Amino acid sequence: MPFHPPTRSTLRAAATWLVSATVAITGALAVTTSAATADQVHVSHRLFGMHDGSSLKTVPADSSSFAHLHEGSVRLWDVGVQWREIELTRHHYTWTNLDRLVSQAQAAHAEVTMVVAMTPSFYSKDPLAPPRNLARYREFVSALMHRYKVFHGARGIANYQVWNEANIATFWTGSMAKMARLSKIVHDVRNRVDRRARVIAPSMVTRLPYQQDWLQKYYRMRLNGTRVWRFYDALAFSLYPLATYGRRTGVPEDSIALLHEVKGKLHRDGVPGSVPIWNTEINYGLQAGAQGGTAAARISEARQAANVGRTYLLNAANGVRRVFWYRYDVGRMPTGGSLANTLLSVPTDPTKATAVGKSYLRTQAWMHGTLVGPAGKRPCQRDVKGTYTCVVKDASGTRRVYWNPFRRATVKLAAGARQVHGLLGSTRNVAGGSRLAVDYRPVMVDH
Repeated sequence: MPFHPPTRSTLRAAATWLVSATVAITGALAVTTSAATADQVHVSHRLFGMHDGSSLKTVPADSSSFAHLHEGSVRLWDVGVQWREIELTRHHYTWTNLDRLVSQAQAAHAEVTMVVAMTPSFYSKDPLAPPRNLARYREFVSALMHRYKVFHGARGIANYQVWNEANIATFWTGSMAKMARLSKIVHDVRNRVDRRARVIAPSMVTRLPYQQDWLQKYYRMRLNGTRVWRFYDALAFSLYPLATYGRRTGVPEDSIALLHEVKGKLHRDGVPGSVPIWNTEINYGLQAGAQGGTAAARISEARQAANVGRTYLLNAANGVRRVFWYRYDVGRMPTGGSLANTLLSVPTDPTKATAVGKSYLRTQAWMHGTLVGPAGKRPCQRDVKGTYTCVVKDASGTRRVYWNPFRRATVKLAAGARQVHGLLGSTRNVAGGSRLAVDYRPVMVDH
């Protein structure tokens, strides 16, 4: 049957867009993206996270891109609500910006993750270091949780992340032991003030060896006999791959390889595989080393859209619960260009979605329901030629998504195949049982 995911009535404001034909998707699905069994992953709308640059705008009617991109969750970072941007003088909190952002998310039924980081100058000369007296951090976390446990009659902030990218000096200059102590503070305050909130581990960058060494040493630590991972409801990683691997650009499969490396290290050090993992920042083309901070090499819209679709499919298939896309859409580069190569919104106006941004919506539609793998195996298996097949089922029927990241290949379609859809909006009829050529661009075949 043609692909028409059902409209969910649980959202009061429906988000409608064009996905080959008109597709309506609204509402949060399940609370988490979780594997019911090894071969099934129920996809939550909250998987589709975002760092939303449009929230930097000040007019509420124009400041949110929820209606354009329909993100299911937001991570509040680089949007004017760091600790030092709220506590402007000692024990005096200016909540205006954070109230606005939480209200916008509530109106869109999007889950909020708050990063609690960057120390005010009167508590530390270095914002990247912990306060001299850790009680100051405890006081701020307590004030946050009291205010946003219930906000305007509903859940305000659902998740509190201890810090941002703690294993690079760009964001943290304190010790591992101090990071562990901050984590215990958030954990203990949560247990006292808002037991339904989640504590998210400080995010950690993963693409360079020293970064993985740091995170491995950190997760081996104990604080007063307690392993540090026990303070968290989810571990968090920035799964940016390298900008290039040989002569090709970094792609989602490289990011997933980093994820597997990290999982392997954690497993060897006794961190249970049952502890959820979040991908708290992702995009592609970010330069490293001496080139760090320079503009990413541009890639085509087709490759950008492929990055989006493959990222969410592969992360969900590998058990990642949240994936927060970093749009790099606020005009960071004085010489033009962007720090990353896959942009979901217009750099000069983050409230406007690009064609690639619409592929983010199509990916949500394609993934509506449950990812199903072969018996006992994770979804989105790869064959001997490197071609991926993702099977998605919901009440409307079965969809299959195919791609091969590095070569052209063919797949044999199921007997009931009817149409093939591309992430940039193309649609054409196909015959059931025929062969279909595929490449790096994911295509979805409905039945």
